[in-house]
Amino acid sequence: METHLEMLRASGIDGDILVWRESLYEGPIGMQMSDSVLLSMRAAYMNRQHGIPEEMFKSITLQQEKALDKLAEDVDGIVLWFEHDLYDQLMLCYLLSRLFSLPNRSFKLSLLSINQFPGVEYFYGLGQLNVDQITQLHYKWLPVNEEELLLACKVWTAYAASEPLLMATLLEEDLSALPFLKKALQANSERYPSSQNGLSANQQLILELIGEEEMPILSLFKSVGQTASHYGLGDLQFWAIIDSIRKCEIPLVRLTGGDKLPSYSEALPPQFEKWRLYRTDMGKLVHTCELDHIHLNGMDDWIGGVHLLGKKDIWRRNGISTGFVKM
Repeated sequence: METHLEMLRASGIDGDILVWRESLYEGPIGMQMSDSVLLSMRAAYMNRQHGIPEEMFKSITLQQEKALDKLAEDVDGIVLWFEHDLYDQLMLCYLLSRLFSLPNRSFKLSLLSINQFPGVEYFYGLGQLNVDQITQLHYKWLPVNEEELLLACKVWTAYAASEPLLMATLLEEDLSALPFLKKALQANSERYPSSQNGLSANQQLILELIGEEEMPILSLFKSVGQTASHYGLGDLQFWAIIDSIRKCEIPLVRLTGGDKLPSYSEALPPQFEKWRLYRTDMGKLVHTCELDHIHLNGMDDWIGGVHLLGKKDIWRRNGISTGFVKM
């Protein structure tokens, strides 16, 4: 995050820069993210999931929410810089919906959102670009219109809902006002467990990439990052996905070389490059849809406002259509 800030500063961007430090991809979500009850729930989730201190998480969240309000009061224009992946598109929709709801909105709002850059063969984010490349993006942003703002509000309402049905309906609509949104929201749907074996698309991909042999965990992280680049997964999110199929009642994978994957602010363990993952026998049976991960292990996680809890009556991706089914 600091690198993004330093690069933007070095490229000659004027004015205040607010780097949004909040993974809206994870944990419980609501319409008012600064709501004290929701914030406590999120802080507890982030502490459990990644080891982020709860008070620090709450403090940073409230600080940046207040900074956004102050920024919107004091400026003539705001430019949002965002990437194409799910991680960024969810943040973009939240911020657009927040800015749309502000009273007496008089500032000019613009957006720079890209999924490629000339000369960069494998583009995954703005953090790849050097100062000269970022400078080339100056004033390439476009005004945000009412259609984009209303769409962002619609997306956030659907994402914050306690059932995925609004999101399923939304995916059938025209989302082209925000050109990278449809693929991002399709990726969001793939986070739900499959009706065939109870695995999310990324859990399935991990088992597939490991195959019949052991695989170094860092190589696996790189392969998943490239194959599923439209998610925008960071290392902490990836370790959590691994642990969701490793630290469960009946593990689908096992780790050799060590046991505890890195938490927030922790360095990689010594000789981490030698740590490897392999599929268990049960993992092989789940991967081929002979057994069901949810029936075996249950789950306790959130996708937006949807709490997926238990071993049955869990919202899943319908294997036949693009919708959802409870089973």
